[in-house]
Amino acid sequence: MKLTALLLPLTLVGPALATTNAIVGALTTVDQTTIKLGKAVTKWKGDIFGTLPIITESTTLLVQVKKGTKAAEDSPALDFQQTIDVATATNKLVVSVNTTLSALITSKRKFDKLLMSPLIFVNLGLQKHATSEMSAAIIAKVPKELQELAKGLVAPIDASFEKAIDVFHP
Repeated sequence: MKLTALLLPLTLVGPALATTNAIVGALTTVDQTTIKLGKAVTKWKGDIFGTLPIITESTTLLVQVKKGTKAAEDSPALDFQQTIDVATATNKLVVSVNTTLSALITSKRKFDKLLMSPLIFVNLGLQKHATSEMSAAIIAKVPKELQELAKGLVAPIDASFEKAIDVFHP
């Protein structure tokens, strides 16, 4: 009987933790993949074979962003504390995205030499679209009174994408 009394509160908290963990987990995975992509771009010496890790990480990132969107869509609405947890993960992701997109911009001449800049341009458009979908899915789960703040948290990601897209525009 005492064991049941102790476990009952845990069953009530479980779904809330799963929600936060699913969205934060997705954001963390996207962040880690973004960092890997940034490292691949930074280490790239400009040769054709060096583009393979970039293409691989970029594709993996797109898949992870789409999985993150699905995780957010499948999650119930977030409470205040869950929103704080998601905001913390989002802030970390903003830094990684900005760093990675800056690395891409810095490497543009190398992509130009291999005639790959149009491919990067298209890929950036796909990534931006997928990222916008994930952001919208997450923001929809944030309490109404915090949604404008949440939009402000992801605004730097949109701005970085716009800058990179402008640089790679043919």
